[in-house]
Amino acid sequence: MISRLRHQIPANARKIRTNLRYANFAPGSDNATVTGINKHVASLAILLERGEVERFLFHLSELASKLHLSESLNGRALYVPELDELVRKASLMVAPDGNPTTNSKLLVHVATEVYPTGGHSRVLEDIVAALPEYQHVLVVTGMHKSHPYLATLKSRYDQLNLKVHLLQCWSWSERARELSSVIDLLGPEAVLLLTHPHDSIAYTGIPGHAARKVLFLHHADHQPSLGASRHDYVHVDLTPECHGICRAGLHPQASLVNLTVKDIGTLGLAERRPIVAATCGCSQKYLGPSEFSYGQLLGALFSTGVERVFHIGDVPPWQKDQICADIAASGQDAGRLVFLPVTPSLASKLFELSPDCYLTSHPIGGGKATLEAMSVGLPILFVCAAGTPPLLRVDMTFGASVSISSLSQTQFAIRRLETEKLALAQRSREIYEKHYSPAAFRDGLLSAISSS
Repeated sequence: MISRLRHQIPANARKIRTNLRYANFAPGSDNATVTGINKHVASLAILLERGEVERFLFHLSELASKLHLSESLNGRALYVPELDELVRKASLMVAPDGNPTTNSKLLVHVATEVYPTGGHSRVLEDIVAALPEYQHVLVVTGMHKSHPYLATLKSRYDQLNLKVHLLQCWSWSERARELSSVIDLLGPEAVLLLTHPHDSIAYTGIPGHAARKVLFLHHADHQPSLGASRHDYVHVDLTPECHGICRAGLHPQASLVNLTVKDIGTLGLAERRPIVAATCGCSQKYLGPSEFSYGQLLGALFSTGVERVFHIGDVPPWQKDQICADIAASGQDAGRLVFLPVTPSLASKLFELSPDCYLTSHPIGGGKATLEAMSVGLPILFVCAAGTPPLLRVDMTFGASVSISSLSQTQFAIRRLETEKLALAQRSREIYEKHYSPAAFRDGLLSAISSS
């Protein structure tokens, strides 16, 4: 569909050259992809110059979605400055002039969609819970009243006293103007963006002057995202690796607000051998290219004497078969892998299972699941193959984990766990308390919102 856009503008417009830049931190980016994107950026610029906001927003979202899903950019690119500059200009066309804050105790959160489990939806709820002295309104740009997720979330939002506003207009340009009008009417102290990387409506409807602070919460931190290079927004990173890269790149003044999970206490580790491990994550986190598959990793762990691995999370039958086949091919018993369904609280489930360590998802690392394991005081086996792109090396432990970058390291890692388990568990808990506790999360949020 994107290819149609180029053929809908005059030939002379296609001669425009842009200076599309990526934050490339490893070889392997597809030059053909970059060249093709430059052409579409020029096309979008022409649409905006003509005032064709509806088509501009549609094709902008289409292109941003393609970038977000591009395997050649995944883990290698963060910023798309040319697109962000275009959408910033569009926001000035759509939004009213600057509006002074009218309610210093109101925060407006903007999301494209919300979900019962995982991702930015939980981060949103954590923010609301951490700041009870504020009123909170959630504006959703991409869902309607009939969506079943909203009914599922209603009781949780009611308990948090989180008010929800759904955009009602249907056309792209009307929705952007509606969003802008809602923000203008509410007059919040700050707007917090937890929107999808392709949400052209949100980034156009909310200019930097929409509130005293507009916070871009950088949660799509391993792929290109609209908004990530905007300098009229306050850039707030949610993971330490992403923060280091953003500060070294386009945002030297970026804030870091580490994620958080509820503290339900620590479990007592049993003095036992062999090791029992647990892992958790959506099925997609255990798929994708890597030097070794998840099943091969499990086979290597079982060969070192790991007795059992509990896999928490729904996995389709075909993927279970593949994982088990890889384990069997390594000469190990696939029955030592136990699949368990998704759980509403990983920390509570870990108390029930009482494993000796937590194994991070592979080949795509997780964030909050690792934090829950650290919060209950479990040692972390951090798996990250040597060839993993820089932005996918998601170590949430500040170096407190036992790392595995190749299958040959599994034996050393397990022996270290057996001999240092209690010390590693204590270190996990210390890192959680310092960086990821609800109190640390609240302090980081207040600093980002109130800083001049």
